[in-house]
Amino acid sequence: MNPLENPFPKDRKQIRKSWRDNIIHDIKSVDVDKIDYKGAIFKPRAEIKEKQKVFFWIRVYLNEEIDIKPETDITITYAETGEKLVAKFICYAKKGLNQDGGEEVVNYNPEDDKKVLCLMIDSERIDKNSDDIPFIRSLFKISRYYQPQVLRLADLPISLPDGTLLNYFDINF
Repeated sequence: MNPLENPFPKDRKQIRKSWRDNIIHDIKSVDVDKIDYKGAIFKPRAEIKEKQKVFFWIRVYLNEEIDIKPETDITITYAETGEKLVAKFICYAKKGLNQDGGEEVVNYNPEDDKKVLCLMIDSERIDKNSDDIPFIRSLFKISRYYQPQVLRLADLPISLPDGTLLNYFDINF
């Protein structure tokens, strides 16, 4: 194609007009009489390729440091009913993250605080598959079953796989 035969238009209105004319021409060229509306499916089609996992995090504030390995199962039990929830220990919290710096940027500290355990639980275990833990599921602030609760530490013992009870002073769901 020779550029002199079809030069680029200098006026923007001419460009918009030709673009609009092309769209209108394409729409008018569709023959509606040849479309089979009876056999057509007008529902939107969707396919889930991969289901995304969402996790809830629990922080357990211990009275003394302990050494455990990541991926260790930690059992939270509600003493009154015997409900048990198994969560995974993922990591210790970092030192200095519990301080409020206001608008100040907090510097990263690579040192672990072995008195704060970070536990992970699949949100589906709390929100969907939780008929066996009606009280424990109500403790998670971001779950759909949340209700403000007051309880004693003795009502919620936390144990390691070998049965050792953890001595803690606070837990944050």
